[in-house]
Amino acid sequence: MLNLIRAAAAEAEHDRRLSPAVVSAMVGAGATRMLAPAPLGGGELDLPSWAAEVEDLARADGSAGWTAMTTSATSALAWYLPPETAEEVFGPPRSVVAGTAAPLGRATPVDGGHRVDGRWGWGSAVPLCDWVVGGVVTGAGPRLALFPASDVTVHDTWHAAGLRATASHDWEVRDAFVPGRRLVWPPAVEVDAPLPRFPFFTFLAVGVAAVALGIAARAVEEAEALAVAKTPQHAPTVLAEQAGAQLDLAEAQARLSAARAFLRTELAERWAAAVAGAASSPEERARLRLACSHAAVESTAVTRLAFGIGGGTGVFEDSPLQRCLRDAHVAAQHAMVSKRLFETYSRVRLGVPTDTTRL
Repeated sequence: MLNLIRAAAAEAEHDRRLSPAVVSAMVGAGATRMLAPAPLGGGELDLPSWAAEVEDLARADGSAGWTAMTTSATSALAWYLPPETAEEVFGPPRSVVAGTAAPLGRATPVDGGHRVDGRWGWGSAVPLCDWVVGGVVTGAGPRLALFPASDVTVHDTWHAAGLRATASHDWEVRDAFVPGRRLVWPPAVEVDAPLPRFPFFTFLAVGVAAVALGIAARAVEEAEALAVAKTPQHAPTVLAEQAGAQLDLAEAQARLSAARAFLRTELAERWAAAVAGAASSPEERARLRLACSHAAVESTAVTRLAFGIGGGTGVFEDSPLQRCLRDAHVAAQHAMVSKRLFETYSRVRLGVPTDTTRL
């Protein structure tokens, strides 16, 4: 599957969507429901393994990694749903679910449920979905609503600098009926399993960070391959024999490895706590979010280093380096890995009052 994804990446970016063959392969391999419960055909992966899988997919192609990340993260909703709803949504073995958690929908109570109107942005993979999740505001507070794809209209708005094949378009619903069993707020649902005990809002941050690391790893790989093959104009030797390229490659590899190690260490500790049934403290959760944001920041820096090594070769559309450069920067723009989390971590660490509800 990874070779197929690599081979199709340039065409996917041009078309602004993953090819049907890639989507079919990802769905068939379970890449879109890695976190769903095993009885529903999900992978039920532990989160450290999930992050590693997402990174590998993003190394093949950032857009494919992002698509796997957002769909499989959404598949974790199956843990929180009533059994009959989970079966309805995730029971079909090739069912794909994604959406936007931001509470941009308006829910009006009616008999048996709510009528929902709303328009959401950043709907990564929504055009591929059988079911779509949208955050809504109800009289009881925020909820996540599940809509069948037939209720959803996708607007072609994703004309972006990077991650172009993620199809992260705007989408909307108008006067859609959502029965009560298809409204859920995961932080309020107690489930006796490690994944639901893990801090809910951290799922996506870990996934975005893993995508960023995968893109950076691909950029370093491409720079290394170029270094042994390219003799720059007016230079007597290939890049691999030049001190500047050697220093930049070493720095890129060191920074990438350090960022990955920080994230994996923090993630492993928080996962072990979830398995043991222990709650994580605000400082522990803040430190994991710091590791996620640090991974995104370092991944963009590493990708810039790799792009610089490539020189003029990297600016052309047939070079994966320019795609990595744009993809890494777009991934790092996600709010879940914003550098503002550096400030949140320091406030928690130093005892300064701060809102920790989204950690």
